[in-house]
Amino acid sequence: MTQSASSGPKRTTIEPGIVMMRQGERGDRAWLIESGELEVLLTAADGSIRRLGVVGKGAVVGEMALIDDGERSATVRALTEVTCVEVTRDAFRSLLKRSPPLASYLLQSLIAAIRRDYGLPPTERVGNAVDFRSTNSFQKVVDRRMIREGHVFFSPNDPVNAAYLIQSGRVALRPGRGTLGEEIASFGPGSLFGEIYLLTGRPPDVTAVAVSGGICEVIDKRSFEDAVMAMPPILKSLTRIYIAQLTKAKVG
Repeated sequence: MTQSASSGPKRTTIEPGIVMMRQGERGDRAWLIESGELEVLLTAADGSIRRLGVVGKGAVVGEMALIDDGERSATVRALTEVTCVEVTRDAFRSLLKRSPPLASYLLQSLIAAIRRDYGLPPTERVGNAVDFRSTNSFQKVVDRRMIREGHVFFSPNDPVNAAYLIQSGRVALRPGRGTLGEEIASFGPGSLFGEIYLLTGRPPDVTAVAVSGGICEVIDKRSFEDAVMAMPPILKSLTRIYIAQLTKAKVG
């Protein structure tokens, strides 16, 4: 691996066969691929290895761990000589700070959904949710509601017209239309849910039910779209890639 001498972003050349990152490690940088190809490998709980795909020019790898402070979700290995630009954690965080608070929550929520699809452990957000109503830009687009235990947010094939950011309480996703039974996933303060159905237009295949009373911020589709449009270009592209990936995973 060779690097150019520069005070700015580092341009790196990676030889074929080199592992850029390993699943389960902590991440402190990401890479923007300028040329070459890399394979993305997922190791399952039983030790089997599955190739998720091959990425090349224009792809960003390693960014998920920088966004949600989680472990590397996959192993990435160079198939050919690769030229890329290294992006540090601090540089990536500066991009997030330039985005609306809702955009950061959306990215973290999409990444959490991808980790669930991969069968990887979730990364918990530390602390409570941002109070979007405390900023002028969100005063008119967020509706805060008190939610009672047992409240159903949506069920399979229901139209989804909003997503929900939990301020307090807990919400569970359960299969079918029942409010009882096994939990597929659960969400607590600081978690966003329903956004994938809202943004893709795909009807839900689960029931979302409040398992304890609390407070939720109700966020409509236009607010999400405005937040995405206000993102720096690289984060905007990642958001669209994540949504497409999740949609394909559910449909395929």
